[in-house]
Amino acid sequence: MKRRDFIGLEIPPILLALIWSVFGLLVTTTLTQAEDMASMISQYRRAHGLPGVSTDARLTGIAERQARAMATSGVMGHGVAGAFAARIAGANAGLAGENIAAGTKSFAETLRLWKSSAGHNANLLLPGATRVGIAVAYSGQTRNKAFWAMEIAGAAENRRLRRRP
Repeated sequence: MKRRDFIGLEIPPILLALIWSVFGLLVTTTLTQAEDMASMISQYRRAHGLPGVSTDARLTGIAERQARAMATSGVMGHGVAGAFAARIAGANAGLAGENIAAGTKSFAETLRLWKSSAGHNANLLLPGATRVGIAVAYSGQTRNKAFWAMEIAGAAENRRLRRRP
């Protein structure tokens, strides 16, 4: 049985085990899992009167780099992979937010944790958000083991400067 990563490459389980044992780090969220996670977020948003979100390759890449940086360093922090504004700049986002977590065993557990936190919940319910990227990286060399990152964004708005009369 092979697993697909975010870019659709098939990775044999033996290679995954080798990467885990040599580097102690693994980003394992598959495209199907990412879509399932986006569906869970969309369901929550719809229950609060907001539109759902769809997975986005750019945001997923940003989430993967954030999760990987946290797993590599063993530190859960928004700045581990660089400043959020700099990381999100290439995503064509007019508004954006990031949620991170560490130590949870599943996305369902992570989502429950985010829902119960005012700041994380505000990101989940970000008005105007239409896209999301989610990733988890595992490290066998840290206490937390799993490091989650979610990037959520809305389209860049066309902003025009208004001249004052």
